[in-house]
Amino acid sequence: MAEVVESVENRKDLHNGADRAEILLKGTGYGVRMILPEALPDERLLEELLRFSGDAARLARGIGVVLDLQGRSLTRPLLLALLSQFVWTGDFKVLSWMSYNVDTLELLRSSGFSIGEPMTDKPERSAGSNTLVLYQSLRSGQRVEHDGDVVLLGHMNDGAEIYSSGNVFIRGRLKGVVHAGMRGGEYCISAGQFEARQLRIAGKLCSTLGSDVEWWGKAVVISLENDSLVARELKL
Repeated sequence: MAEVVESVENRKDLHNGADRAEILLKGTGYGVRMILPEALPDERLLEELLRFSGDAARLARGIGVVLDLQGRSLTRPLLLALLSQFVWTGDFKVLSWMSYNVDTLELLRSSGFSIGEPMTDKPERSAGSNTLVLYQSLRSGQRVEHDGDVVLLGHMNDGAEIYSSGNVFIRGRLKGVVHAGMRGGEYCISAGQFEARQLRIAGKLCSTLGSDVEWWGKAVVISLENDSLVARELKL
């Protein structure tokens, strides 16, 4: 039985990442782009990367990682620390480094590292046709953004976030924040165990969810139909 979920339109409290200081993962045609926010002090960045190293290896399984330093002024000691504590000890392949800081680019270039977005031999896909599959759970503070569908084969814990231009499928428990259909369109969010307090599909936001809904803790798919959010319990 379908249930219409009340929503609030055009809210701006989701996906405002400009002032965030969190490591951001973006699925791309060549692998995973890991954006390292320049707002984080060097020591804090290293701490976050150490916590993130195992997850990064699982996320980049069989593909590769591009490290995006944004506008951070990279020093030689920090570069050495990144290499020795994160890159060389991680079970993943770094494809290249990115930055828009001229001095950082010069240091990377003079050190012999590949810079810029890597080329791919794969034919370009149209926007929204790409699927990112995540083989682990997402914990608090982890945020994934992807142009296409996102499939999470684990749990999504409270404080984790997924932003997708397509559909979002979560095999396990959903407790974090999900925004599907970021560019508009009738997409859906599916979870094996729904326990999220808010969600968003296209411009429709629902932030009043709780354990009183009859499908709380159950398998559910929520879709945008005729400009309304509709929830259906899945009988698995």
